[in-house]
Amino acid sequence: MELRDLQKMTVVKLREEGLKHSSLSGVSAMDKTQLIAALAEVYGIDIEAATRAAREQFAADKTGLKQAIRDLKAQRSAALTAHEAARVQRIRLDIKKRKRRLRHLAGSQAARA
Repeated sequence: MELRDLQKMTVVKLREEGLKHSSLSGVSAMDKTQLIAALAEVYGIDIEAATRAAREQFAADKTGLKQAIRDLKAQRSAALTAHEAARVQRIRLDIKKRKRRLRHLAGSQAARA
């Protein structure tokens, strides 16, 4: 089991998972962050290392997405001056998809932290 799997689980599922391990006590009184920390310790998951790896992955994805958006904006500008409406529309949709992906990555990164 990975940290990502624990974070996706609901509190009820985490409590059920915690009750399976006799080394954990007070599981029913813990909140989600406490349950994740306790279960991560049981499973031998290093929370800081997993968080660091996620941040590095986000930074790499973020840089690539932003560069792609800049390139697409240049293409859109060229298509606008050439009066190519269909191409402009397709490029705008591509920009929108990449911006949406960037926001999604930022939201998932904020949830992990």
